[in-house]
Amino acid sequence: MQKIEPLLARLEQLLADVSAHISAARPALERWRSDAAALRFHLNPPKHGPLLTAVIGGTGTGKSTVVNRLLGVGASATSFRRTFTSGAVAIAGNSNDLPSDWLGVQHVVIPPDGLPARGQTGTLVIVPRDLLPNGAPQAQELLSRIVLLDTPDLDGDQPAHHAEADRVFRWAEAIIFLVTPEKYQMTELLPYYRLSARYMIPVVFVMNKAEEQVVIDDYRQQLRGYGFAALDGSANESADSSQSVFIVARDDATYEPPAAEGLSALRSKLSDERLRELARCDDENRAAGLANRAGDLAIRLEDKVIGPMREDRREADRLAAALRQMETPAPGVDVNPVTSELQRRLQQRSVLYLMGPQRILDRVRQAPGLLVRLPRVAWDYVMRGEISPAALNPDGPAKPQGGAPDFREMLIDQFAVLQSRLDDVLRASPAAQRWINAGDRSYESARLTPDQAGRIADEELEALKDWLQKRWNATPRDTRAIQALLKYLPGGSKLTKMTESAPYLLLIALVAHHALFGTDLLVLGGYSIATWLSERVSNEVAAHTRSTNARISDRFTRLAHEQIEKLCEWIDRQAPSPKSLEHLDRAALELAQAAGIEEGMVEQ
Repeated sequence: MQKIEPLLARLEQLLADVSAHISAARPALERWRSDAAALRFHLNPPKHGPLLTAVIGGTGTGKSTVVNRLLGVGASATSFRRTFTSGAVAIAGNSNDLPSDWLGVQHVVIPPDGLPARGQTGTLVIVPRDLLPNGAPQAQELLSRIVLLDTPDLDGDQPAHHAEADRVFRWAEAIIFLVTPEKYQMTELLPYYRLSARYMIPVVFVMNKAEEQVVIDDYRQQLRGYGFAALDGSANESADSSQSVFIVARDDATYEPPAAEGLSALRSKLSDERLRELARCDDENRAAGLANRAGDLAIRLEDKVIGPMREDRREADRLAAALRQMETPAPGVDVNPVTSELQRRLQQRSVLYLMGPQRILDRVRQAPGLLVRLPRVAWDYVMRGEISPAALNPDGPAKPQGGAPDFREMLIDQFAVLQSRLDDVLRASPAAQRWINAGDRSYESARLTPDQAGRIADEELEALKDWLQKRWNATPRDTRAIQALLKYLPGGSKLTKMTESAPYLLLIALVAHHALFGTDLLVLGGYSIATWLSERVSNEVAAHTRSTNARISDRFTRLAHEQIEKLCEWIDRQAPSPKSLEHLDRAALELAQAAGIEEGMVEQ
């Protein structure tokens, strides 16, 4: 027994460390903590002072009425309505008769005008003896021996009332089981019969509202079947089984119980010093009862607390693995519509494009436009010797990029789709749904805003537009190379000036200066040279387009990865770590071994 209390303190500390991860087992944990505190109380009960005695029973059995009859005064509130008492009421000789931390709830002493006292959920209402009316000698004598506790119903339609009664049962040092002819077979009492015998708690059986002897005899027979052979419930106690049940007759009944089994005999039994000895003596029976309490705590901890946390850990690992398998592919954004106009313009300003077959086909398609502009072009050439590049280019200046897609919305939509898929995976899990609904909004904080995906498009397209602006009026590389070559040829300066005015005139100039044999070769071999150099001219734009696409895809992929990792971190925080579970398992096993339970029994 000396090992149990330090183990309980260690388990309490370990559970406090993982308290944020036990949402599924929170009610079970709170009950376990209450039972553990009750066990610590029973390990070191008060050596002196009244015995803490609780009245336990079902709905309508008259617990408050019997308490008042035992005291001879209306201390606890009664009502003809069922489930009237919602919390424990302690009638004591002095408020100090109850340890300050007893029951693990707040203690409230009623005011002088508070009688009869009515219980409150989550609170222990205390009625000191000096608040009771004068002229109640039964109360004065009885409360010097015991503290009488009125409790809520075990079988009511409100689970909170049952929980309050269960808590008092586990903290009490002696139990009065109260039944009626209509309720003595209620199944809700059976587990408490078994636990009282298992924990070696002194018990007293009372049948209230009795009307005939046959029902009382049947109740006695039932108790013998449960293993109770004596008044105090101890199986090895030699006593007349006919004294195991006390009787309180219904007021309007003709039945009168024997004097040895009536209300006065019950009051004498509760005042008997032997009842205190059974509850507090340090003997083998009490040690066995405490060991059984500790063993039940260890098994309940494993089944109701550690087990659900272990399931949460497994589910968290599974969900994290599922999310990581959803790493998103490249978004498929292509900014080619933004750069296509620049590529077209560079081709039109390229000498080799003018010499290639593609330009011939384009000019055939543009012939009607050329014919319309021919008179104006001829006049300008004759009068000023100048030809405007725009006049020979039916396409005119660069077209606005109104036809380009909305890349920002594309990325926002794709990121929203990814988040929706991740959310669907999580909400398909009951555990994850419970974590999401926890109310702390931690899940929302783990979700990135879709605008972050939109900023990727904004930043990359802004950089692309800057590059386009710089390159729009730039001379293509092949034209620059030919212009540099012409500077070293006879008459090359004139040709260079013409090409600077309009690259389209270079082809005409080369033919007009056919005396330049090397240039004729350049024209004649233009198709083969164009095939090699025009690809490089086009690749200048295409390469930058591919680079922009790659950067957008890479940044979007990294953003999606960041979203998945943030959700995985959130999932990991919802369940205790494997190391914490290992420490809890070890401590629970040590508690079970201290209680004399084998490891296989704990697992079972």
